[in-house]
Amino acid sequence: MTGARTASPLVFVIGSAAVGVAYAATIIMGAAPPWAPWLVAVGGAAATVGLFVLGARTRGVGSRGVSITLAVLFVTIAAAFGIALALAPREVAGGPLLLGLPLRLAIVFYGVGLVPLFALPLVFAKTFRDDDA
Repeated sequence: MTGARTASPLVFVIGSAAVGVAYAATIIMGAAPPWAPWLVAVGGAAATVGLFVLGARTRGVGSRGVSITLAVLFVTIAAAFGIALALAPREVAGGPLLLGLPLRLAIVFYGVGLVPLFALPLVFAKTFRDDDA
């Protein structure tokens, strides 16, 4: 997992830098350029997964299952942000709801908030189980 030892900080830094570039462009231009929300979506997903990898790695022990879980988590978070960005805003009284929340909010809440809530314990359990072996 030596590659992950160097890749995880890099993924976190690149994701954070992407979010920073989007914010800086918005401040400099006075309004968000069309690409800025997408950069925040991908950068936020990368930074989140980079933090997960930093937290999950221990003493060089790695696993293909952890890598796959984190890759799926990245795709899920980026997709949730992307879908919410791509949907037309319809947050009006009587608009579509998903499990009691407006559609775009529900996608972000469940995809970015709830999915990592279940993925993080799985990653740590797998990491520490492999560590004890």
